[in-house]
Amino acid sequence: MSPALRPPLMLVPPLPAPESLRPDPGPDDEELIAGLKDRDAAISNAFYERVRPIVDRTLRRLLGAQDPDYEDVAQKALFALVDTIDRFKGECPLDAWISVVSARAAFRVIRRRRADRRMFAPDELDESAGVARSHAGVVVARQAIDRIRSTLDKMDRGRAWTYLLHDVYGYDLKEVAQITSVTVSAAQSRLVRGRRELHQRIERDPTLKRLLQQSEDE
Repeated sequence: MSPALRPPLMLVPPLPAPESLRPDPGPDDEELIAGLKDRDAAISNAFYERVRPIVDRTLRRLLGAQDPDYEDVAQKALFALVDTIDRFKGECPLDAWISVVSARAAFRVIRRRRADRRMFAPDELDESAGVARSHAGVVVARQAIDRIRSTLDKMDRGRAWTYLLHDVYGYDLKEVAQITSVTVSAAQSRLVRGRRELHQRIERDPTLKRLLQQSEDE
């Protein structure tokens, strides 16, 4: 007996769910900002969920996730976002504004620390050293980073941090100016002078030059 013929399988898109069953996408950025400016308590949870990942990403770049002041700075950043929301005019993406305000909160804390506090977090040292291919390379990379950190500590603080924020952490000049509370032209001047000063100090430091060369050779 021949097998019964089966009807052909028809692949069709599912019917759209009724409006009442679709998940609520939540307020968009404009609604979040408007609600926060109106001090609408109902919007607070949605705003927190929107900004917290960007706050964390920014603070990890500047402080490192293991920094002992991390949570305190995160809270300061969140409060600053709420306190300064009236200044947000939509001239830049919301993500950029969140990042700048968070970075400014981190910068204020770092600036108040004693001169002997570390400028790089432990996990950043591990990540930087991790590019080395051997144990000897790891040692050389750590020594070079320690030497650079010491060199930056001896520089003018404004120039050193402008260099770090721009050339290491990737902020543009406008963001650096906002974070450090100076004009864009002042930030540009600090960056040029900071680069020059750092290169001059490296040239005068034969140990650091040797370590950097060894790191490149690994």
